[in-house]
Amino acid sequence: MKRDDCRDKDSHPAFVLFNGYFLQEKSMNVRETAFQSLLTICRDEGYSNIVVSKTIQTHQFSDRDRRFYTELVYGTLRCLNYLDWIISQISTRKLQKLDPVCLAIVRLGLYQIFGMTKVPESAACNEAVKMATKFGNKGMAKFVNAMLRNSIRRRSQFVIPSKEEDLTAYLALTYHQQNWLIRRWLEDYGPDDTEALCRYFDTIPPLCLRVNTAVTSRAELLDELEAKGLPAATVSPDGIYLDGNPGIHELTCLRDSRAIIQDEPSQLVAHIVDPQPHEVIFDVCAAPGGKTTHLAALGGPSCVVYGGDIYEHKLRLIDHNAQKLGLKNVRTLLQNACTVGQTYGNRADRVLVDAPCSGLGVLRHKIDLRWRKKPGDLKTLPALQKRILESAAQCVKPGGILVYSTCTLNDDENSRIVAEFLKNHPEFRAENAADFLNVPGHEGPFIQLLPQRDGLDGFFIARMKREG
Repeated sequence: MKRDDCRDKDSHPAFVLFNGYFLQEKSMNVRETAFQSLLTICRDEGYSNIVVSKTIQTHQFSDRDRRFYTELVYGTLRCLNYLDWIISQISTRKLQKLDPVCLAIVRLGLYQIFGMTKVPESAACNEAVKMATKFGNKGMAKFVNAMLRNSIRRRSQFVIPSKEEDLTAYLALTYHQQNWLIRRWLEDYGPDDTEALCRYFDTIPPLCLRVNTAVTSRAELLDELEAKGLPAATVSPDGIYLDGNPGIHELTCLRDSRAIIQDEPSQLVAHIVDPQPHEVIFDVCAAPGGKTTHLAALGGPSCVVYGGDIYEHKLRLIDHNAQKLGLKNVRTLLQNACTVGQTYGNRADRVLVDAPCSGLGVLRHKIDLRWRKKPGDLKTLPALQKRILESAAQCVKPGGILVYSTCTLNDDENSRIVAEFLKNHPEFRAENAADFLNVPGHEGPFIQLLPQRDGLDGFFIARMKREG
């Protein structure tokens, strides 16, 4: 039997080797679950982190199956443009013309063949054909079989262009980013920094926790984690990195709300806001409430933090997270951040604007979003950010503090927004954000984290004070 004869049922193994483990036949259902998740994400535009989290909770995978499932989903998503590049070379049909069910099955099969060296090609092919038969029809099954068999036969032909031949294509296909974004970064940062940036985004992020300091200390939680054999490294004043990902179901500190999952740059924002006892704090773009609850924990029980959003279901998320963490000083406001200043003028001691942004700094976390970004997004968002900042500034009392933050690298959404605001509002002056938190290599006035330089997700933070 030829190795690429994918339909030969005798070649179907009873076990599949994955990461040093033999998964039993029942684990083949994991592929079907991964296919359903990919379909939800790619066809229905579901958020990968939410889809994956809910699927794991619903199916109660074993540890091995959980790792196999997450590798299938996140690996396929991460390599999406490379997989589609292969499809474009072996299919006579345009990518846009393929049935979404068929496309998801082919992508999943190709990732196992080209991205998971410990999965036998025959197993990847057989399971893909079974899914095409089950969720499509016999014609789809024949097409999927032909595509995967052809890809194996022509494996040696899929050679990514070298840097010298086509630098943009090399970076895009090697590190899995869109071509237009690579061209933009090359213009902004040059070839070496762009490759370093792409390399960072193509890594799997470690699990980062934020200690709920309202009920415990970081030192206590560190001792507990280390005693359980989960080595950790400290980062921000309330943060803990875990070496490796043990699976969140194994972390009792998450179940009993002594910690939550929050990335390090996001944790820095609340410390730069620097809430104090007895103050009123507004977080005008608050959902799902990570920064809101952090502000409430840092400010203490006498500090009241209002988390605002335009959607009621998102306010319920804030309430849920605050209750889970045992924070009774969080309130929610149903309001539009673009008009909040008209209703709550001069009400707040400190205001945080964590503005909606292009999210170009967190592409390694939100894998699906990297394929949904469009050049037009970078042009339309600044107008919205300006309106929000203008309105939120009206809420700040004389002598109060205004903090503006985003999780993007785009200057048009960051320093230029703040510079224009300060020019038009002489009653506000910039303060050195780095003075309120020691961020190595940053002296201010603004903090712009760059992954290729700082080894952290891209983030921008500016702190301003209203005179009076």
